[in-house]
Amino acid sequence: MTITALTSTEQPGRVIQHSRLLARVLAWEFRRVLASRLFWLRTLGFFGLSLFLTWSQQIPLTLNHAQASVPFYGFLAETSVWGLLMTLPTGMLMLLGMLLPFVNADGATRDLSRRTYELLMATALPTWAYVWGRYLAGLMMSLGMALLALAALLGMGLFLHLTITGHPLPRIGNHIADYPLPETGFLMVIWVGVIASAAVLVSSLSFALGTLLPRLTMLVKIVIMAAWFLGSQVPSILFSHAANFSLPAWYINWDPTSEGIALGLFPTYMADFSNLASNATSTAQTQHNLLTVENALIDLGDWFAPHLLLAGFSLVLVLIVALAFKRSRNVLS
Repeated sequence: MTITALTSTEQPGRVIQHSRLLARVLAWEFRRVLASRLFWLRTLGFFGLSLFLTWSQQIPLTLNHAQASVPFYGFLAETSVWGLLMTLPTGMLMLLGMLLPFVNADGATRDLSRRTYELLMATALPTWAYVWGRYLAGLMMSLGMALLALAALLGMGLFLHLTITGHPLPRIGNHIADYPLPETGFLMVIWVGVIASAAVLVSSLSFALGTLLPRLTMLVKIVIMAAWFLGSQVPSILFSHAANFSLPAWYINWDPTSEGIALGLFPTYMADFSNLASNATSTAQTQHNLLTVENALIDLGDWFAPHLLLAGFSLVLVLIVALAFKRSRNVLS
């Protein structure tokens, strides 16, 4: 990043076009990140774990109605809408939410620990370009990891479709259907409303708090990581095995970890499938009904917009932090 320092009033630094300032900061950040082995290990590790989690949770729910008037034995595909809403909050999304604070919290304060902050602040680089360039670099890396999660879901979904084929079950004279291909359109809706929105929220919150508390960035990382873990795991432990429970609508729709969606919509999905299965006249019709229900976006309008609003609120927080950021302050001295 070639920015000339202002050495005196008679020797001003090179004037850099404002349209290129942000691009230069981004380019500098990406060169630094791409040269880091830790970045590649973290990225490949996340992608590998995403593939493993998708494979290990390929059938999150089995449905056995051998004693019903129309015998049926089937399974819920993990890459269906219902399957993703069940497994993402305590699986891939939890992993992403716990990892992103370590990508973003040091965005604008990394130079402090490296003792290069004063050197950078002595250059002609504007404050807004410094802060927003660092934030956007971290956000783009976070969304890149969210895209890796999407690639893992699509790739493993195709692999499972090609490898899990129907086989007979002599006891009930039925067979398990082939593993269905992921519905790309529905999967993209889930990715935007659940994964991408969470990535923006955690990235922005981590960056904002890390910038406000430059001496406590490690504490910021640990607190956000622990909060995300507890927010996804504790409700699952408390309610996933309960016979009867009721969750408030605000929690279901506004929970950023999406565990509220998984728990709150499970009874609705089960009721819809049971109603259709009870009226089925053949096993094939029951299987078709299951495919219909598991790819239904139930109550989409209730939770999709709140998740996007949470991401939007986090962007406003970054804007406030950027406006309040000062090049020289006691905490950075």
